[in-house]
Amino acid sequence: MKYRVEVEGRQFEIEIRPDGTVWVDGRPLSVDLEGLEGPFLSLLLGPRSYEAVVGEEGGEARQVVVAGRVYRTAVEAPRMVRVETADACSLATGPCEIRAPLPGLLVEVRVSEGQCVEAGTVIAVIESMKMHLELRAPGVGTVRSLRAVPGREVQQGEVLAVIG
Repeated sequence: MKYRVEVEGRQFEIEIRPDGTVWVDGRPLSVDLEGLEGPFLSLLLGPRSYEAVVGEEGGEARQVVVAGRVYRTAVEAPRMVRVETADACSLATGPCEIRAPLPGLLVEVRVSEGQCVEAGTVIAVIESMKMHLELRAPGVGTVRSLRAVPGREVQQGEVLAVIG
């Protein structure tokens, strides 16, 4: 997934790869971000640890406080997040597993077992790093099994649904 992020007027391209690595403007960066209670975050950036607070200003704009310094930010979210396995998965050749591309909180499951889905149907929504990621069906099929329960933390690569 790629995002365009503006911080205090400066533009950055941030890519979160399926293996969880984070790239900023084409360079890898050691980042670990954990959501705490409410708007509070724990951020490890390389060897340094920070506490951050994320507030809302309206739309995509956010005010972020890191180590006591206030930053005005805006994130242009991706239009559609694809599941890592969707590219290699063809429902014509058999069932397809829908996997979590990143660790996060499963906030919503929009389908039920036995339901017929079309290509692009939203299967589930995961919250990761304060962003909602929609996991979509790669093609027409039937939801064979659901292994996802809303409100539960999921791990990267965990199977959430099988479509056949």
